[in-house]
Amino acid sequence: MTVPRTISDLPVLDFSSVEYRSAPFPALSGWAQKWKIARSERGVELLDYELCRNAIVDRNLGTGHPKLIELLGLPEGRPLDYKRNSISFHNRGDRRRDLRRPLTRLLSEEASERFRPNIREVVTEIVDALPADRPVDLISSLCDRIPSAVYCHWVGAPLSDADFVSRTSHTVQQAHTRDPRHAPAIVEAFEALIDYVDARIADRRRTPGDDLLSDLIRTEDAGLLDADDLRNWVIKLAEANTDNSSHQIGIAIVELASRPDIWLRLGTQPEQVSRAVQEVMRYHPRTISTSREVLSATELERVVLPEGTPVFANVGATHWNADHYSAPEVFDIYRTDEPLHLNFGGGVFSCIGRFIVTVEVEETIALLAQRFPGLALEATRFAHSPMFTSVTQLLARLEPEDSRRRAVSSRYAAS
Repeated sequence: MTVPRTISDLPVLDFSSVEYRSAPFPALSGWAQKWKIARSERGVELLDYELCRNAIVDRNLGTGHPKLIELLGLPEGRPLDYKRNSISFHNRGDRRRDLRRPLTRLLSEEASERFRPNIREVVTEIVDALPADRPVDLISSLCDRIPSAVYCHWVGAPLSDADFVSRTSHTVQQAHTRDPRHAPAIVEAFEALIDYVDARIADRRRTPGDDLLSDLIRTEDAGLLDADDLRNWVIKLAEANTDNSSHQIGIAIVELASRPDIWLRLGTQPEQVSRAVQEVMRYHPRTISTSREVLSATELERVVLPEGTPVFANVGATHWNADHYSAPEVFDIYRTDEPLHLNFGGGVFSCIGRFIVTVEVEETIALLAQRFPGLALEATRFAHSPMFTSVTQLLARLEPEDSRRRAVSSRYAAS
């Protein structure tokens, strides 16, 4: 009889190593070739494609968010009350299903197409304002502005609020660093966001419009959400909106513009943009891992996992798995018959806004490639934590012609 192992028997991954920080996906791929399951300072690490995919939908693995907030040490108050009652804290079951249902309908793949014309207008307006006579910081002037402007449209707010939405989203997402030193800034940002959302809801109750917030209020009127659930969803949409979408847009610009042949092709063949964006999300995802927590003691790969054990499905490892993707280290926008990326999770833990984020990235890439076939990357830099890819520098010169290409290699230059 095979004796079950304990967590302490597992090999140890070092996410602070130069190997990981400089080239995270080759590092994850290399680890996955040796081990299906390992451990790190943060918990148990899943590296195998099937283990990761199953963990995302496993009913015995719940949300890792409560543990995250516990590690941050948020004090009692409105931000902590919000976190405890938002969908992030709810495990599988009727409550999570009931909370997701209205947003799943309003932000489904089909329904999200309703927003594409507006997103295209937002992207066009922002791109029109970019300077073409000097290098431009595309993070602050483009990547941050697009999703925050879309959020303003959702809640019927003036576009002048976009900077506040962007700044606040970036700050509250620091919760995922699991570092309690960020707690005061996170609390301050959430306090401001809660006040802002309360004001937007009150405004839309007085003057309903043709926007997402008005639709949510109508959903509340129909008895599918209560007032607290409505408020928490509007906060959640701002919390996760700018930060994740901005980095995903930035990653796509770097990975595609650093490949001149592909960039030129996308400018003349916009029908190829969707598949190019999907390959970006596989090859270099924003989400490198997703967190879960063991709800009741279980055994996984003959390893005993006690209740409360943090478990991390390493999406970045699955995307570079040669058993599922042909030559995974090769960036290929023409992949066929290969599994979809796991960048947005799955099942009842899938990202509600995944279709909107995809539309935002597609529209940005389509317009930039068409308008600036000679776009030259002057300086790019990424930072890779165990959880996320972050674009920390994206300086570009917007060349209307392909007169000079100074594309900087994007391959995982770490900060």
